[in-house]
Amino acid sequence: MKKTYSDAELVPSLWFPLVKKFYQEHYPSGKPNKADPIWVIRDNNKIVCSLRLKQLDQAQLLTAMVTEPSYRNKGLGGHLIKCLHGELSKQASYCFALTPLVPFYTSNGFARILPEELPAALLGRFKAYQAQGRKITPMRYLNS
Repeated sequence: MKKTYSDAELVPSLWFPLVKKFYQEHYPSGKPNKADPIWVIRDNNKIVCSLRLKQLDQAQLLTAMVTEPSYRNKGLGGHLIKCLHGELSKQASYCFALTPLVPFYTSNGFARILPEELPAALLGRFKAYQAQGRKITPMRYLNS
């Protein structure tokens, strides 16, 4: 029988310490921020997949997506994005995909864009990440 997981849940402020601990354990550079919506999938009461939607003027950036290592390659990341279709469709939504993850994001409603197509609030951040040597691709959610 195939394992089913919870649908995506918006993290209430009470859960923030749990989310912070999850990121510290599995993605220390993906620092959660109470000001931005954080969405999770749980297996029972254990957080197993999470992402943050960084809020900007008239856009948002999908960032800090991480799955607990023993739960990877089970479709949870795609499930999380599909659960958030309504949230991602409300306004222009972007991500900076690590090069090896471009096919994953493409299969989940994102399309490659040119850096010049990013809003000004994201273009500077994108260029700074590239200057740090990060191999990233700008993408926009188009699955509307």
